Amino acid sequence: MTTSTQPAGQQAAMLGFDDIEIGRQYTLSRTVTAVDVGVFEALSGDNNPLHMDEDFASRTVFGHRVVHGLFTGALISTAHTRLTGAGFVYVGQDLRFSGPVHIGDTLTIELKVVDKKPAKRIIVIHTTVHKQDGQCVLTGQSALKELEFKT
Repeated sequence: MTTSTQPAGQQAAMLGFDDIEIGRQYTLSRTVTAVDVGVFEALSGDNNPLHMDEDFASRTVFGHRVVHGLFTGALISTAHTRLTGAGFVYVGQDLRFSGPVHIGDTLTIELKVVDKKPAKRIIVIHTTVHKQDGQCVLTGQSALKELEFKT
């Protein structure tokens, strides 16, 4: 089993399907900032006041602005690339959100390769995301397919 944690901004060497073993793991940590939420809103167009308006969000059960769930999903994508390098493409994702993420939370994304489908050159990855207090805020499973390159 291979476990790795690269520094922010660094990714794995490009690996192939045969290079990745079941049990391979990767962990990424990131503190979410108000700038992150603002940039994600600008890119996605999701300006729900739950994410963007502290006054509105303070009157909800969450008490504060909630980070877009798919921002957390985007961090999972980042971790995938660091796990495999650039040799794979996302082909499936199942996300289950179990708690809110707020600005200032530090998220730890943990990936583990749990299956390989040789006929389609797909790896299956189990994902969990925890906040700094240990609360699990997301679980899921994703599928990545090895890229085919033109010769």
